[in-house]
Amino acid sequence: MNTGNRHGFTLIELVLTIVIIGILVTVAFRSGTAVYNTAKVEETKQELDALAFATVGNPDLQNNGVRSDFGYVGDVGAMPTNLDALYSNPGSYSTWNGPYIENRFSQTADDYKKDAWGVGYTYSGGVDITSTGSGSNIIRKLANSTGELLLNEVTGVVYDLDGTPPGDTYKDSVSIDLIVPDGVGGMATATTTPDAGGYFSLDSTPIGNHDIEIIYIPDDDTLKRFVTVLPSSSIYGEYYLPSNVWDTSSGGECSGAGSVTLRPMGVGLQTEHSTLGCSANWECVDEVTADEGTTHIQTTGTSWLTDTYTTEDPEASSCTITKVTVYCRAGKPSDLASASAKPVIRTYGTVYEGSSSSLTTSWVTINHEWTTNPNTSVAWTWSEIEALECGVSMVSSSSTWKGQCTQVYVEVDYEP
Repeated sequence: MNTGNRHGFTLIELVLTIVIIGILVTVAFRSGTAVYNTAKVEETKQELDALAFATVGNPDLQNNGVRSDFGYVGDVGAMPTNLDALYSNPGSYSTWNGPYIENRFSQTADDYKKDAWGVGYTYSGGVDITSTGSGSNIIRKLANSTGELLLNEVTGVVYDLDGTPPGDTYKDSVSIDLIVPDGVGGMATATTTPDAGGYFSLDSTPIGNHDIEIIYIPDDDTLKRFVTVLPSSSIYGEYYLPSNVWDTSSGGECSGAGSVTLRPMGVGLQTEHSTLGCSANWECVDEVTADEGTTHIQTTGTSWLTDTYTTEDPEASSCTITKVTVYCRAGKPSDLASASAKPVIRTYGTVYEGSSSSLTTSWVTINHEWTTNPNTSVAWTWSEIEALECGVSMVSSSSTWKGQCTQVYVEVDYEP
């Protein structure tokens, strides 16, 4: 047998083979690492999307064409202070409707807070959730600013059934209430009144589906709707009350019974009380919804003192006025002194006083009605209402603990 032509690998061939294998292994390792890292990046991005949807909702989730999901912010009305709030109720919040995020591994309680490299996401209540596990930042923005999520505007116009706006006479007799989450687990009501054309605006509204109520105060009629507030939006709607509440006359003829509320609009002939929280006495008591003492007038001595205010003018009508009622919301700051108040009116230059009521440390509404004009002893006329001044008299047994009044208004009842 001839074996002369058989030989093994030379040392050079063996070394070259090892080098080539090493190069191939290195290339394969690097390629595998790149693929592995790419997968982790994509996994992290998906997790960041899930955290974003948990925080501000998924815009693709809708019900009958209306967005239905606004996440934590839509339910609570504030940004979560940390990612824990997406999984556990941060403070026994009644409006919290979580968990908003799924924890994939129950044995790892904080899995949802870590990226694919096991590094915790960075979030501190703003609009950015950041992953740093890859060695560089992967950022998921929730919005351009928190204002886009929390400071939106709800606007609209209020009409009665036939499209009549409230006008100067009735604009303060309408209350627009927007019910929104208050940011700390409860609900709050933002309230405003329309202008003469019926237009209103409410700002600082968080994203979400919120109830809105249009209330015609004299009749306590309430129209309820809901508004969908999207990020960085100004929502507009038109609202029609179920009857022609502002069309009380047609061609000068009375069309039905009703009432009109008139509020202070200027200084009357008598200004004897001091103010707190406002520059003019009438401005302290003209609000539609009593602010319960944030602004009020108060006695300045231990004898009866009186304020009277000019009022809004009603629209012309041939209806018969059945009574005029003055309402005052009053109280006192302490039981260390006694205090009393009584509604008053001024007509034909003379002040007429209603019944006196003792005040308590709780705000109460007192009233007195006049079925006829006390000066003429016959039925009121609309020209007398236009010239009417309303107000309040108060007295206290102490110049330190003073009687206080936070709201005054007149209701005029009429019939055909």
